[in-house]
Amino acid sequence: MANSLMNTGISGLNAAQNMLNVISNNISNAHTTGYNRQQQILTQANGTHHHFGFVGNGVSVTAVNRAFNQFVVGQLRQSQSQNGSIKSYYNELSKVDNLLAENENSISSQINNLFSSLNKLTSNAGDASTKQSVISNLTSLVGQFNKTENNLKNQIANINTELTNNVAQVNTYLEQIAELNQKISKLQAVSGGNEPNALLDQRDQLVNELSEIIGITVTEQNGQYNLSLANGLSLVQGSSVNLLSVQPSQQDPAINTIVYTHNSGATQELTSQNIASGRLNGLLTFRDGPLSQARNQLGLIALNLAERFNEVHMSGVDINGHAGEKMFDYRQPSSITNAKNQGNATAKINFDSVTEVKASDYKIEFNGTDWVVTRLSDHQTITPQIEDGKLMFDGLSIEITGNAVKGDSFLIKPVADIASSLALLVTDVNKLATGINDEENGAGDNRNVSKLLDIQNEKLINGTTTLSSAYSTLVNYIGSETQTAKISAQSSQNITQQIDEQNQSISGVNIEEEYISMQVYMQYYQANAKVIDAATTLFDTILGLAK
Repeated sequence: MANSLMNTGISGLNAAQNMLNVISNNISNAHTTGYNRQQQILTQANGTHHHFGFVGNGVSVTAVNRAFNQFVVGQLRQSQSQNGSIKSYYNELSKVDNLLAENENSISSQINNLFSSLNKLTSNAGDASTKQSVISNLTSLVGQFNKTENNLKNQIANINTELTNNVAQVNTYLEQIAELNQKISKLQAVSGGNEPNALLDQRDQLVNELSEIIGITVTEQNGQYNLSLANGLSLVQGSSVNLLSVQPSQQDPAINTIVYTHNSGATQELTSQNIASGRLNGLLTFRDGPLSQARNQLGLIALNLAERFNEVHMSGVDINGHAGEKMFDYRQPSSITNAKNQGNATAKINFDSVTEVKASDYKIEFNGTDWVVTRLSDHQTITPQIEDGKLMFDGLSIEITGNAVKGDSFLIKPVADIASSLALLVTDVNKLATGINDEENGAGDNRNVSKLLDIQNEKLINGTTTLSSAYSTLVNYIGSETQTAKISAQSSQNITQQIDEQNQSISGVNIEEEYISMQVYMQYYQANAKVIDAATTLFDTILGLAK
């Protein structure tokens, strides 16, 4: 009887000691990132049968589990991933917004300054100082176009670097998660299925941090995590890993792309559709959306300004009666051959009608019979007109020579580099073509200045918008997108915080609650110690009777 009482007391003592260890561990890790509060599971030990019934044999410690809700954690990961996407998108977009914002050095201000000086020149076309003011304003405007687009191009370079750094971090996480999968599986096997809580916490924290960078789907199989992208591409399968890489795009080597390598060795370039959320999604969505659109819109404005000024200036004469020269120069449209092309075809692009040119890049792909044109700004398929063997669409003329193989393609960039390459050719005040060449002493009059001034109100952009209005539309578009992204980022952050607080209420450590539990189990420990003390007294009494 004393022996049974002793064993019962010892079982309670062990349970109390184990629980105090669990509580102590919880308190110690109260501020450890990724730690989930642990709970000891107690069950009643099997009783011993007597003729009068079963007598209990104390308590058993069956497990030490984590306070972990898979559903809430899944919601948190999804919210963190969406938050990572919109936050990186907003951060990059706000840089463009600040760059284009109206100020005294903006392109809008420089355009206004130019036409203001031309207006003054109409009153005195022969005044050298007023001519110099026009030249100075032209120089400033060109410089602002160059500076603005170069800043946009620098953002592309920065995003290339960000993609490389983030993918390197993703790969590190994938390898660590696969390694933990293997360790957890081995420990569960040798411990009879008991869970190594510390390793589970480490793995879940890595998955949480990974989800902020790239949107993933997490499934559990035999205690191991399998990770995949939204479209089902596997990243981690048990201890096996499919690492990502960053390479120059086969379509446009100026930009980096994220590449997935299949088990067969085949590679696939991932887009913002493949990577549905996370920081990488935000970077890709921004680069392929607002950043590309801003560059093309800026280039379209520069193109129309340059072409119209060249046309009017070359129709006039300078103070010496010489014909006006070309005022602006810029880089011609570019065609980029896809690195996967099997044929030897080449594409040459020219402007057919500048006022019909769109602020967009294009993809032209050979389907075995015809060239299929896709306008990338709205992903619309365009049916080009064929004139003298050339493809004619959206104010462009494309001549393709050589032989193409089905699937060959070109990326056409009509206006993307015009703003950064814009150059002023007329810098001598005496070469400003202010007059019109006729018998009325045109060399000294201001009639061509008036024609240059009229450009301010001409609807040049696609025949519907003035230069200033087109730039204002661009500024308003970026501003509106930035404000929307800001609101979305704030809302997403609030939602993530709410879910995190819900998760903390389940898995987090409350030191006050742990302290109260400690007091309870200290009393529990002391009570069981008294049971053992009583058993010892009984045992000593029995020994005394035997003497």
